[in-house]
Amino acid sequence: MKKVFAVSTASVVAFAGFAGSASAAHEGQEFMADLVPEEEVMDVDSDATGEAHVEVSDDGESLDFTVEAHDLNDTLAGHFHSGPRGEDGPVELFLFENDEAMDYDGEVATGTLTEDDLVGDLSWEEFSETLVEGNIYVNLHTEEFPDGEIRGQLEMADDVEGDEMADTASNGPLYTMIGLFAALAGGVVMMGRRNKATA
Repeated sequence: MKKVFAVSTASVVAFAGFAGSASAAHEGQEFMADLVPEEEVMDVDSDATGEAHVEVSDDGESLDFTVEAHDLNDTLAGHFHSGPRGEDGPVELFLFENDEAMDYDGEVATGTLTEDDLVGDLSWEEFSETLVEGNIYVNLHTEEFPDGEIRGQLEMADDVEGDEMADTASNGPLYTMIGLFAALAGGVVMMGRRNKATA
């Protein structure tokens, strides 16, 4: 029984370490999004496109953003929303808001955001975790399309570039945890067999 308890304790410690690394995965990371009408939930007929770039500080306490748009007219505002692709979600952070509608063909907004800028229900930690999960999107709103004319999910820069090695590395902790539990299960079975054999 003591041996089984010791192995179980090790698995708990390993799992706690995995959870901690997952919550800190946003620190120092870059995220990118291609903004297109096709990403909007509603049908949008527009030639506008855009890009968004986000860089999280090394301590994870702030993020710098840059948003560009092309052929985007009568623009009202831009936000970070929480929600998966194909679904609308609430506003979490304001990127910009215009007093008068504006046309853009280049840089739209740039700045730095922190916990104090949050306007939704998420805490900064929850927002950061949601960002890593790929469930934060950029949405630019116009007079013609007040619910959004162009939109894009923020993804880690390596994933956006299609780096398969980065995908494998990002899944490494998950595979490690699965392997750990598999080894744990095997160890418990082997100890059970040994105990039975000596009984």
